[in-house]
Amino acid sequence: MLVTSIYNLEAELQVLGAILIDNNSICSIIDFLHYEDFYNPRNSIIYKTMVDMYKNNENIDLTTLADRLSNKLQEVGGITYLSEICASCLSAVSVAAYGEIVKEKSNKRRLMDIMKASMEDINKRDIKSNILIDDMQHKLINIKFFKSLEDGSLEEPMVSFLSRLEERYKNGGDTEGIKCGFKNLDKALGGLMRQDFIILAARPSMGKTAVALNLALKVSIESKANTAFFNLEMGKQQIIERAIASMTDIPLKSIKNGIFEDDAFVSIAKASNTIITSGLKIYDKIFTLQGIREECKRLKLQGGLDVVFIDYLQLINSEEKAENRTQDISKISRSLKLMAKEFDITVIALSQLSRAPETRSDHRPMLSDLRESGAIEQDADIVMFLYRDEYYNADTDKPGIIECIIAKNRNGEVGTARLKWKGQCQKVWV
Repeated sequence: MLVTSIYNLEAELQVLGAILIDNNSICSIIDFLHYEDFYNPRNSIIYKTMVDMYKNNENIDLTTLADRLSNKLQEVGGITYLSEICASCLSAVSVAAYGEIVKEKSNKRRLMDIMKASMEDINKRDIKSNILIDDMQHKLINIKFFKSLEDGSLEEPMVSFLSRLEERYKNGGDTEGIKCGFKNLDKALGGLMRQDFIILAARPSMGKTAVALNLALKVSIESKANTAFFNLEMGKQQIIERAIASMTDIPLKSIKNGIFEDDAFVSIAKASNTIITSGLKIYDKIFTLQGIREECKRLKLQGGLDVVFIDYLQLINSEEKAENRTQDISKISRSLKLMAKEFDITVIALSQLSRAPETRSDHRPMLSDLRESGAIEQDADIVMFLYRDEYYNADTDKPGIIECIIAKNRNGEVGTARLKWKGQCQKVWV
């Protein structure tokens, strides 16, 4: 296979083959690699078709790709060439590396074209040097490298701001973000805002997972938001049991044991159907930062994504070596914040707390109690702590209450929102 300084046909085939092997591998390259970057026109057509199919949530294999290419199939070499592409690639693991090679070669070809055109202009006596320099600088700046940079223009964001301001005015102060279903929490936060990274933290047995799951059910069912729930600790079956218990008021223990009245099946069936037809997706086999990111990108591309829950932050595997766990958590925290901005979604990550609250007379958490608190506190737009007084004080005057302590709110006020708690059913409400 011919490889030169300005193109690498082997790398192009590896990219296309990887997508055929694992359709989701396209998430690693779709941001920076475009069909114009392929040197071989056939490969360019095939890649563009693959991107269109992926965005439409169509399965990409030899048969479906050939059918989608339709009258262009013979132009790209027919089913024989597609089969060669598939046979040339054994793994999709290195698709990003091959994609960067293709992009690098594409940039070099564009540089050559710019230099060639500039040389021709230089030979034209009627063009001044300052004009040539400006033109060349403009062309060089417009080359798209791995990730396009913003130009700093304010026109588009200003139009967006005025549009949002008009909506706020029309709503008369109503919640701007995605309603989370708990009125006092919606009032305190203004709803779940896109691009926000929210930390929901508590000591063990405070109800972190229950609150997160109830929030996920509310936003996906009542607010019709496309929601992804990544649980790194429990299996999907356990999460479903908790969700059904919460929605039906049937004790979780009864659901696990199968001991309940016959008519309970009606409410269970209704709750099951409501969950299935909602925008909620639950994952229990994705444990890495990269895996979470790629699945979120797939969801965003194919059907839209609004809110992501991760239970919990300290269990995420960054797959990179770090000098210590604090540095590792810092990278994960920062990556989740950037993901929220890039995908225009709300990311809610559950987090552990240190044992410090146990040693104080007032066991309510503080920002300093966050494990590896520096990076998490810095990256998060909102930090909320959960506290149940009855866990520590049997004679509490606040039984069945979860205090949601908003300790940090970058764009709003701090304070406490109180939610009702029914532990046997893992249910949270106002």
